[in-house]
Formats: sequence, C-alpha cells, structure tokens
Amino acid sequence: MKPLIVGTRGSALALTQTHWVISQLSLAYPDQIFDIREIMTRGDATQRDNVPLSSFGEKGVFAKELETSLLEHGTDFAVHSMKDMAHTLPEGLVIASIPLRQDPRDVWLGTSISQVGPGFRIGTGSVRRRALLSRMFPEAQLLEIRGNIDSRIRKLKRGDYDAIVLAAAGLIRLGLISDISHTFDPLDFVPDPGQGALAIECRADDVETISILSRIADKSATAAVHAERAFLRELGGGCQTPCGAHAVAEGEFLSLRTLLALPDGSQSVRCTNTGPVSDPVALGKNAGTELRSAANREFPKGWESEYEERV
Repeated sequence: MKPLIVGTRGSALALTQTHWVISQLSLAYPDQIFDIREIMTRGDATQRDNVPLSSFGEKGVFAKELETSLLEHGTDFAVHSMKDMAHTLPEGLVIASIPLRQDPRDVWLGTSISQVGPGFRIGTGSVRRRALLSRMFPEAQLLEIRGNIDSRIRKLKRGDYDAIVLAAAGLIRLGLISDISHTFDPLDFVPDPGQGALAIECRADDVETISILSRIADKSATAAVHAERAFLRELGGGCQTPCGAHAVAEGEFLSLRTLLALPDGSQSVRCTNTGPVSDPVALGKNAGTELRSAANREFPKGWESEYEERV
C-alpha cells in the first residue's frame, strides 16, 4: 500500500482527532502508513477575539485550505470537525466516512450557572449559542471569544470571563472533562449541526481511499449527521445563522430536533421531525422547509434580512 497523506489543522484538538482516526484505520489496515501534514487555515490565521467568526460570512473557514490541498493532490484525505464544514462541498470532494460520534452537547465552564446575574460575562464565539444564552440570561454580558480550547480556558481562568460555553466533544477528546460544570440538554439548547462528529473528506474519484476510510464509518452517526446537514442546506444556514439540529437514531427511525432563532434571541422556532433512518436527507430537507414556514408565521416580517444573504 502506498502511504496516505492526511491533512489536518495544527491545533491540539485537530491533531488529537486525526491521531484517533489513524488509530482506528490502523486496526483495520495494520500495514498502512499514514503521514500527517499540518495545514494553516484562514480561520486559524485570524484568532483575535475582536474578529467574530460570524464575520467571515460562511462556514468552511477552517476547511477551505485543507480542501484545496486535497484537490491539488497534496494530501489524500483530511480530518475535520464536522460542524466546521460548509453544507455544500467543493466539486470533486466527498465525505467518505463519519466515524463514531462523540457527545454532541454544549457545556458550561467557569462560575456556576446558578450564579448568573447582572453584568455576568459569558464568552462565546457562536451566534447560535449567543441567541440561546441571550434568551436564558438577558441580564448577562455576552462577549466574543476566539482561539483553540486551551486558549479559551486560559482566558477564563485569568478572569477575562466569568464563564464560557464550548462543545463537550472537544473537551472530552482532550481529557478536559473536569473543567465542565454544566451540560445543556440538547432538546432545549439545540447543538450545531454536526457537532461532536468528525468528517473524513477525500477526492470523489479516489475509490481506493474511499474504500479504506469507509471501514470506520458509523451507521447511526452517518444517518444523524446527513439529516442535520440536509436541514442546514435546505435552510441555507451559515456562520451568521443561529440555527441548531440534533438527530438521534431510534431503531429504524431518526428523530430530528431543529432550531432557528433571531440573532438577539428574542424569538425562536423549533420543530421535531421523524423519518426512516434509511432516508436521512429527506428528513432533513422536510425539517428545513417546516422550520422556515414556522419562522414566516412567528417572526417579524422581513426577518430574513437579519441574516443578510445567509438564509
């Protein structure tokens, strides 16, 4: 077998995820050699707290350079956090495998959530979390925060924030669960589409690599994530869209909980849809259509302008 070159971001979490994927692939292909290539993305290059992630205007700012490397044959496959992926991939690329999913929920770190009061400072870089937190804690200050998990925790511990909200999956993968003080219910605090899942991406015409990567695909995670991403595509969601989706496989059926909020959190609409696990894309599309209809009924006229061209 020829060595396979694996593209990844250089953060501790990205490298941990990539090493985990390689370890799983090595169980099935013990003679396969994997070479890791770290690639700087646009999102990594601009990590200042005063540059909100939503200002980039689209998902994919942590994936584009990795995808360019794939298309230029600089790498054979790339490991991404699924929630960083745009809802539509560049032509010529596919998500070849979605492995076993880690916890998709959001978590709270710092001063106890019961202590939130006027002036309490909560750090988050997500428009979805900002909208949900604004509704839950209207008296709190919501402050922008950027950077990798380690740097965000350092900012919390040095007193820049009273609490921060992150994805559980990254903390679990890095062995930092002791920092978690509260875990949100995903039916209420609906996670980002794809949160907790990994995307292993490669060239669509690389049949051999696709075959190798598919060996570690998880059926339940694959169905759930395809439903969540189909919802995102139907909605047209991007970095500026406070939306969430959480799918769970229950036997032969898939339950999908979705959320769309106004950016200030003043209003939100939610739907729960169920469909066969064998057709997650149809479920996601139906959910997107239903949620948009609900928003047209419940939100103020012209609500779409709140998200510019993203919805």
